[in-house]
Amino acid sequence: MSSYKYSKLVNDDIRLLTLLPGQPESELKVTIHHAPLRATSEKSHYRMPLDDLQKGLSLGWVAEETAEDKCLFWNEKLQTSSWVHPDGTVTGSLPGSHADDVTSSPLYEALSYTWGSADKLQTVQVLSQDDLRETRTLCIGGNLAGALNHLRYPDKARTLWVDAICINQNDISEKNIQVPRMADIFRSAVRVVIWLGLESDNSTLALSTLDYLAAQVEITKASWVRPSPGCVHQDWFHSLTGMPYDDSTWQAIVDLTNRPYFTRLWVVQEIHLSNHNAVVQCGLSQMMWQRFRRAIVCLMWKRHIPRCISSSKLPMLGTFCYNFEGLNFATLLQMVTHLECFDPRDKVYGLLGLAASSLLPHIHPEYALPVAEVYRNLFLGLQDQLKRLHFEFCSLRTSRPKQLPSWVPDLSGNLGELLSRAAGLVSGMSRAEATYHAPNVLEVCGIQITTVQSNKGTCPADTAKRLTALQTWKPDDLMTGTYPTGESNLDAFITTLVQGKLRDRFPTIVTWSSLQELKSKLKELLARSTDPSDGHTNNIDASSYAHELRFLSEQAFITCKTGYFGVSHKDTQPGK
Repeated sequence: MSSYKYSKLVNDDIRLLTLLPGQPESELKVTIHHAPLRATSEKSHYRMPLDDLQKGLSLGWVAEETAEDKCLFWNEKLQTSSWVHPDGTVTGSLPGSHADDVTSSPLYEALSYTWGSADKLQTVQVLSQDDLRETRTLCIGGNLAGALNHLRYPDKARTLWVDAICINQNDISEKNIQVPRMADIFRSAVRVVIWLGLESDNSTLALSTLDYLAAQVEITKASWVRPSPGCVHQDWFHSLTGMPYDDSTWQAIVDLTNRPYFTRLWVVQEIHLSNHNAVVQCGLSQMMWQRFRRAIVCLMWKRHIPRCISSSKLPMLGTFCYNFEGLNFATLLQMVTHLECFDPRDKVYGLLGLAASSLLPHIHPEYALPVAEVYRNLFLGLQDQLKRLHFEFCSLRTSRPKQLPSWVPDLSGNLGELLSRAAGLVSGMSRAEATYHAPNVLEVCGIQITTVQSNKGTCPADTAKRLTALQTWKPDDLMTGTYPTGESNLDAFITTLVQGKLRDRFPTIVTWSSLQELKSKLKELLARSTDPSDGHTNNIDASSYAHELRFLSEQAFITCKTGYFGVSHKDTQPGK
């Protein structure tokens, strides 16, 4: 039996896979046809703006929009929520009816999955549409074969779009055209099926547990967790409320969220572009993606969870679950830096479906381009779009491909240890002034404020070691000295450590400490600690301070020749 030969796509065509009916474990049989992908249109729905709704609410009530585009009324003091306007007079115009009744042609489902190992290939039979007796073969990965076997109906055909089959992976020119269309393909699908793999490790228990939890909570677009109106367990939404799960249930959730699917970059945009019909499937068990997301975000907010959960991938699933609306591409890159892809170019191309339209003219998938050129084009495109220089992606000490200039980030690895937070940029909101000189020179303008005198090392990730770092960093005259700005060294030191994240400056963020509270904590810790050269402390519990220093992870504390100090990129070097 000969191999399947792809015919060329023309105009706006995409390929679609028709999965023919069959019994479990029987040979997979499909047909492949071309169809024009037309733009998706949504039916218009009148939605009263939340600001207008808020004006008519009685004291204590706020109107919030859920991640599923519904309007939820929430009262913090009463700890209660409602789908109905509190005064009962506003009807018929509330946000809440989602426009997923889209009209698209053709009708198909899109499969979101991981390719898996290339050494476990299986064969699928491709039947000719004109003559079903004419058969060709096509090799696919084992994970995809498992997905198709479980998605196949016993008595009717099912139309799917699957990237490994519907894009000729051996035709670079076709990939260059079809990859940018994947955003429209997933956006236009009547449903996205998120395939996590075969049933194993109590996956059915994990899904049913998460589905029940999802019925108790709602998630807002700002990622706040609220009780679902009329739910059975009104307190499960609260971060301090423990969950009544036994060890086997917790382990089932861990095993589910540790699956390879949640390590891959491409699936991020596939999830975020899906509509509200998307489902998560593991073996034959399913649950709605929106409910899966609700449950995961609720668990991510929990203060008291088993160690197996905190050390699993679950805390990292915000990349898949949080709302991405309004995020710029640089922020997206930071959020997915820990995820993997087979082709290093896909660190860029795999997110283009979520990029702002103003960036797209600068970046067009071209798989024949050297990786270094793809990364350089992205940096220059971001600089032109955002008027910022994202040097925080770059490292001076890590090994780098020779083709990359120092100012171009190497996105192929995990940049988690390199990334500084945008809030720490001394330039604030000012635009960058830079001129590119091909091929590898970037001329930039800046202001010399001071000269770095010393780098006192990074803030340890280990909470227990952070107190020793504070002893090393603190000025000798911490309690008596005056900072160049006129404030006390103590005030300046604390404000620097928390990077200005104080309740004094942001009164509405009640979880942040005040300057006075932090001063009291720091004085107590330093007074009770031993000489840092001993390498230990006298049973000091620095956990309360560790939370305040979470923004400092992997950043360095520097001192300057003019008396200033601050936090900076860990590779910052003393000046001359």
